[in-house]
Amino acid sequence: MPEKKERIFWIDLYRILVILLVTINHVPPRMADVFHDWNHYLVITPSFFLSGYCFNSGATKTFWNYFKKKCKTLLRPTLVFFFFFYLLWLLGGKMLAHDEQVEWYKPLMEMAIGRPFTITAPMWYVIALVVMQPIYFLLTKFIPEKYILPISLVVGCVSSILPVPKFWQIDQVLLFMPVYALGARFRKDETVQQIPFVVLLLGCAIGIATFWYCEYDSTPYLLALSPFIMVFTFTFAKVLMCITQWYDHTLPHYKWMSLVGGNTIILLAAQNYVIGVLKLALDHVLHTQGFLENNAILKVPVGILVIILLYPLVHFIVNHIPWILGKEKKQ
Repeated sequence: MPEKKERIFWIDLYRILVILLVTINHVPPRMADVFHDWNHYLVITPSFFLSGYCFNSGATKTFWNYFKKKCKTLLRPTLVFFFFFYLLWLLGGKMLAHDEQVEWYKPLMEMAIGRPFTITAPMWYVIALVVMQPIYFLLTKFIPEKYILPISLVVGCVSSILPVPKFWQIDQVLLFMPVYALGARFRKDETVQQIPFVVLLLGCAIGIATFWYCEYDSTPYLLALSPFIMVFTFTFAKVLMCITQWYDHTLPHYKWMSLVGGNTIILLAAQNYVIGVLKLALDHVLHTQGFLENNAILKVPVGILVIILLYPLVHFIVNHIPWILGKEKKQ
């Protein structure tokens, strides 16, 4: 039996912070509607950065074995959650979501091309990882890792000019591969890791101010400015790392943190449905329409509430049906 890897607590905390940002972003009104489109990248890039930081081919020597592993731990839960929520959608969710005009086969076609929208839309990120990580694995076998970052950066910039296929998130893979490569490189570069925390905070402040001033609202501009986004992503991700590592060394550890942080894929798949139920419940109780949309101040508390409400589901899946996540049941 393979040796079980020991979890790194601060990485689980980082994942919790990122999934909280994602959840808050999905609570109405969307951040893009309130703070312009830069929030979309503020939320997503730290996720790809950490995924790159955690890249480890381990004892896997062949591409096929690595690909099978990623299909087991990423693609399997994506498909299980998709078909579960697809069934609920057919049984009544279609009417509640006002999707009566959507044909029953449309979600299936969306998943077939790897671009879910009607059902489990946030899982596009996981599908992108299913494609991105094996590609990065292959690159490490033929190219020194220190060259992968600049190469992927150039490809990302060029892709903003040339037409890029959207099949199975290829366009997003090209966009965020530099961020993933940056995370992988960062883990191995001790010089970069010693940048003072104050400098990082300053970099984040400048990045946010610039995004706010320029009000970028289209992907080509963001891709064309990839070097700047890389600097901003690095500083923001490093700030999150500093915060979580400080907590790791100074404050108590709780089991629920590792449970949630190690299984954020469940939160990603189910959060929109919990948000939808809360939205309907609030409108019904308060006898109004669009209560959350008209009260952006509730985004953070509602986002935290969604994570809390999903905890029992995380606990149940991990302890009773972990095969969904490609994991073995605990003895």
